[in-house]
Formats: sequence, C-alpha cells, structure tokens
Amino acid sequence: MALVNVMEKIVDEKLNEMLKNEDCCKCEKCVEDMKCFALNKLPAKYVSSHNGELFSKLDATTRQISVDLNIAVSSAIDCVATRPAHDAPQKE
Repeated sequence: MALVNVMEKIVDEKLNEMLKNEDCCKCEKCVEDMKCFALNKLPAKYVSSHNGELFSKLDATTRQISVDLNIAVSSAIDCVATRPAHDAPQKE
C-alpha cells in the first residue's frame, strides 16, 4: 500500500453526506474546491498500511476531530457556494 492521506477519504465521505442537504452547485470543480478548502483546515493523517487506515478512521470519530471535521467541511461548503470558481451556478 502506498502512502495515503486518510483525511482525504474522511473529508470525501463527510462532504458527500453534507452536500445532500445543501442547495448549491455540486459540479466537479466546486466539490474539488470544497474538498481542498476543508483539507487545508485539517491535519493530514498519512498511513502506509491497511491497519493504519482503519486506526486513523477510528481516531477520526473522536469528539474533537469530529467537530473540527464538521466545521471545516461546513465552512468549505459555505465559502465555495457563495463564491464558486465558475461564472454561472451549475446545480446538479
């Protein structure tokens, strides 16, 4: 297994979950921008094994990391939704 930032997978899952309830652009560009914004606010969690990946995902369920994750993803959605990187809103 190559080095993997497990936080990317965790942010992907949380972003997809939270976007279901949002009325904003969900085009590929906006979603990638949201993901970048959130990941830049969170610590990286690199692993090099499957066991490390499972442990990191369990660690991400701790209260403070969960709160930080929710805040980072929510802020990312708000920021990109109000200022998308494209000219016209493209709701999908």
